Amino acid sequence: MIVIIVILAITGGVYYYLHQNKLKDFEPDIKERLNKLVMDASNGLYHLEIEKLETDVVTSKIVLVNAHLRPDTLVYAQLEQAKMAPDDIFDITISQLSIDDIVPSEFLINKAINLRRLFINQPVISVKHKKQPYNVSEDDSSKTIFEKIKKDISKIQVDTIILNNIDFIYNNTSLHKVTRLSNVKLFFTDILLDSLSQFDKQRFLFAKNCLISLKDYTINSADSLYRFKVGEVEIQTINQAMQLKKLQFLPRVPVQTFYKKIKHQQDRFEVTTEQISFNKVDWWSILEEESFFVKKVSMRNGAIKIFNDKSQPVDTRSKMNKYPHQVLMKLPFTLKLDTLTVNNLDFSYTELNPKSGEKGTVYFDNIQAMITNITNDKEQINTDHFMKIKAKAVFMKKSPVTVGFIFDLAKYKNGNFNVTASLGALQAEALNPITVPLGMLKVNTVNIKSLDVNMKGDNYQGTGIVKMIYDDLNITALKSTGDTLKKRGLLSFIANTFVIKKENPFKDKPVRVETASYPRNTQKSFFNLIWKTIFTGAGKTVGYKVKK
Repeated sequence: MIVIIVILAITGGVYYYLHQNKLKDFEPDIKERLNKLVMDASNGLYHLEIEKLETDVVTSKIVLVNAHLRPDTLVYAQLEQAKMAPDDIFDITISQLSIDDIVPSEFLINKAINLRRLFINQPVISVKHKKQPYNVSEDDSSKTIFEKIKKDISKIQVDTIILNNIDFIYNNTSLHKVTRLSNVKLFFTDILLDSLSQFDKQRFLFAKNCLISLKDYTINSADSLYRFKVGEVEIQTINQAMQLKKLQFLPRVPVQTFYKKIKHQQDRFEVTTEQISFNKVDWWSILEEESFFVKKVSMRNGAIKIFNDKSQPVDTRSKMNKYPHQVLMKLPFTLKLDTLTVNNLDFSYTELNPKSGEKGTVYFDNIQAMITNITNDKEQINTDHFMKIKAKAVFMKKSPVTVGFIFDLAKYKNGNFNVTASLGALQAEALNPITVPLGMLKVNTVNIKSLDVNMKGDNYQGTGIVKMIYDDLNITALKSTGDTLKKRGLLSFIANTFVIKKENPFKDKPVRVETASYPRNTQKSFFNLIWKTIFTGAGKTVGYKVKK
């Protein structure tokens, strides 16, 4: 906040000393007095150094060349010791700052600065962030700044501020993380700072509207295995809107190199999406504290591809406390998101089975989903403690499926959740791409008419009921011989003749509804528990006992 105030305040000081004097005679004095203005506005925390001043009194234009706003480290240390230091410290260099159409009469009579345009070219803005425990959100830093400059300036009004090709470095010392953004562009309109507008939360940094654009932002994951890229970021503050376009989260190394580095079984992700839109973003929640409040987020036209090589050693680390709502509650910032909608998302999970030597893939295409009450805010959880997901998709490119999840945010430590799912008609040819490579089982014939699941789970187990209606079930057990899978004739005969139940319901009998219970393997994921619980119930229905 102080950066914009300081830059605007410079204009008044420059004109004041040019009103009656020539620049070449008074340039050193102007620089000294501008530095004093900055020091007064910042309690001595900042100094302003300017290499050159250029002016045209006729056109009311001022140009600052190679300006540097730098913090005084000694003063900052004293503020920290006194528990008065701000959370953010700025170090800014500007190659050129151009100020157009100053209105001198306003400044001389009313100490008011009126500008048509302020253009800042190629600034390098370095921010060092250190969250100070004694700084609370009720402390209005904008009021403090205005109170310090109002004796010299009563009002600052600017039609347009343009910051071109910003190089932004953000060093979060609390998280030991440095973020760098290049070629950022900011466009502010209708900027007003006076005794009233300093409290106006309809403005963003005192502007009625701010447009922010950023292209081709990339960052590597902490382990350097992935690269996150955004093709374009657009922010429009007046509409509380933000758009991210052409997002990618992709591995930086081939599959073999990936597993060579991690040395155990692990999901390998490839994520892309065309666009994510944020609506009704509370910018003040971001500016005033480490939180993110937004009304609605929508994601469209994306794909998530996951691969896991089961020939690798098992990862023996515990996955306790890693359910979705448990991860949400452990975020290092407060999150309040009313609704997340997903439109046209394709999901696939591929697994390499070392026994068959083949890969099997599960597909969920054209996912349409809505997730509500995504939050770790305690007050919001007291009002509504359920995060809910409703989704529909096409399973294995053939069958419609609907799924519902309910996560109890108030009981996240226990991991409490509920799942409901319904699957439509499905034939053998849709199942074999999964069962042959992963289960070494060929489904010769089956006519699944429906599958309905209602289950609940926690940190230690999943339980529920499964109702699967089908007929004409016939299978072939397979074994691996060299590079091929061959039929296990005797075992297939025994299974089809004596073990499997060919239909549900049997003729003139009621539908069998099976109970399912599966103890959680803490080395496995949340979705593994759901799958194993459903598979236990489906297995009981057809006469197969799932190994635990």
